[in-house]
Amino acid sequence: LTELHGADLVSILKQDILNAKTILDVGCGTGAFAKAYLQQFPKGVPGQTLILTDLSLGMLEKAKETVQPKNPGGFLTKLVFQQEDGTKLEGIPDDSVDLVVSLFGVFLIPDQEATLKAIQRVLNKKNKNSAFANGSWRFGISEDLVRRGFGVSLQDAFELPNKVIHPNNHDDDTMSIKKWASPEGIRALLSGHTGSSSCSIEFYPSMHTTVWEFENLWNMLQSNPMSAVQGASEADAARARQELGKFLVTSKDHGTSSLNKPLMLSTASILCVVKGFAAAE
Repeated sequence: LTELHGADLVSILKQDILNAKTILDVGCGTGAFAKAYLQQFPKGVPGQTLILTDLSLGMLEKAKETVQPKNPGGFLTKLVFQQEDGTKLEGIPDDSVDLVVSLFGVFLIPDQEATLKAIQRVLNKKNKNSAFANGSWRFGISEDLVRRGFGVSLQDAFELPNKVIHPNNHDDDTMSIKKWASPEGIRALLSGHTGSSSCSIEFYPSMHTTVWEFENLWNMLQSNPMSAVQGASEADAARARQELGKFLVTSKDHGTSSLNKPLMLSTASILCVVKGFAAAE
């Protein structure tokens, strides 16, 4: 799913990518952005380096396995896989990166202030076209999506069991994830880092529809480390499963759908590109 939104981000950034000497992916996960990059640039870009970083060595190992050029010997971009703490980026020199990207990575890091400062530090201040591009999920939009004829939000479906199992751990006003879910929230997060008049922010909505069987969705929640279902007691998991079923049935077709039928779920994200971010430091 993340690769669909990654493809949108790569398309938006096509010219920025072609102009960049060094691209840094912060919180690369399993390599969704890089895989979208390979689809758009199967031969690579001459003289370019793409650095994939993540705090998790397990994620980096998975990225190494899945980010594979079709012709490794003739691939023109240098791929680097590097463990980094996004709040520090200690292995990345100052002013060394032309384009920083994060596809559903930065918004998960608790210390947003340190992360944004680290990104500004590594961005090349001498390159007036250097940019920070970010992708983050949108939440709480299922009602609007259904009204417009789409499926409920997969992100809302993913979040619901967490709310059921840990009802006191969801303050929407303070969770950094939610702050990245709207243009207003993103502007507020970046306001202390974009004082330069040359700094600009552009927003791009991205949405894709996928089809799920309920059991496959539930199995995904059980295996995902970010889901409260994993490790939950049998009773809590049963309550979460029941509430998820109610949400999916009552949200779609005004209750006429069934969990025994394929479910249409939408994934919505907000992509933003910040130009002049380095100079704003």
